[in-house]
Amino acid sequence: MKNIKYLMLFAIALGIFSACEHEAKQKQESYEIAGEFRGVTEGNAFIKVRGENGWETIDSAIIVEEKFNMSGSTEDVKFVYLVSDAYRGGIPLFLENTAYSINLHKDSIDKVEIKGSEIQAAFAEAKTNMDKYDELWQDYYYNEYRAMTDEEKAKNEDHLNDLYDGAQLLKKEYIKSFITKNADNIAAAQILMDSEDALGTDDMLTLYEGLTPLVKSSNPGIFLTERIEIVKKTAIGQPLIDFTMNDTKGNPLKLSEITKGKYVLVDFWAAWCGPCRKENPNVVENYNKYNADGFDVLGVSFDDDKDKWLKAIEDDGLTWTQVSDLKGWKNSAGKLYGIRSIPQNILLSPEGIILEKNLRDKALGEKLAEIFGK
Repeated sequence: MKNIKYLMLFAIALGIFSACEHEAKQKQESYEIAGEFRGVTEGNAFIKVRGENGWETIDSAIIVEEKFNMSGSTEDVKFVYLVSDAYRGGIPLFLENTAYSINLHKDSIDKVEIKGSEIQAAFAEAKTNMDKYDELWQDYYYNEYRAMTDEEKAKNEDHLNDLYDGAQLLKKEYIKSFITKNADNIAAAQILMDSEDALGTDDMLTLYEGLTPLVKSSNPGIFLTERIEIVKKTAIGQPLIDFTMNDTKGNPLKLSEITKGKYVLVDFWAAWCGPCRKENPNVVENYNKYNADGFDVLGVSFDDDKDKWLKAIEDDGLTWTQVSDLKGWKNSAGKLYGIRSIPQNILLSPEGIILEKNLRDKALGEKLAEIFGK
């Protein structure tokens, strides 16, 4: 009996060894990309990766008669973008040492087909399903609601909001399910990074803790971990992150000094940002209504052109304090608070505690009315 057991164990071990050896043989030491770019007879394609100093090009190819090829090697799986001078934007790609087949048309890059990577396949599946939930409200909004008269829009606004809220709830549950089931897939790290607004802070932190160490230590996982640290530091209930920045006259101002004894809305915006300029009248209205009661605003601009910044302040009637380091998206205060899109804002208490985030439209007035009892 012992001999039989040993023979069985040996056979199992041999099978495992053979499988591992086969896997090792199958694993490539380089990546190979065969691309078909329909509608483009000439141009260039690039692979760009996020680095410490911004986006860096790590590979490129010339497009010849709708074809391009790239090859190289990568030490780990990297989340990159395939970009070209033939279209705007970028195509997300998990770059690993494998053979890829990429097929796209210049007029519909959102329908790109990428084969050769299980990580890429999982990512594409998640994105496709998430888009379907967005379509639940977008179909009504773009095909019916926008064509209505102002009177009809007013009557159907609640229906649109219900559609949107319901779709977002379904989308959120899908994202949670996908990340939970794919906690050992590197694609989950990027999906989680992209879904911060849809999930909210609490669910994002919970899902992050469920990811495997391998996923957290991956290239997308490292950037996600950095983001998680910022999310924790800027969560509601946390103390403000102090910074000093020059006002419109070049005088350095410190956030902690401005907030003493007042409720302060730190408003991240820019002169070139259309949604920011659209929101400004709402901020002006609430500032005028509650300023005498102890409410103030600090505008933090993501501009890099001082003249345009100053003109926007004057044109929009922004009478509160404004600061900027005129570094555009590299704004140092924006980096501290993890601002990835504008407009965004943070409401601070007189003690310097984060009370709320992203109070826009009616939400700002409702929160201030709650605070000041008006």
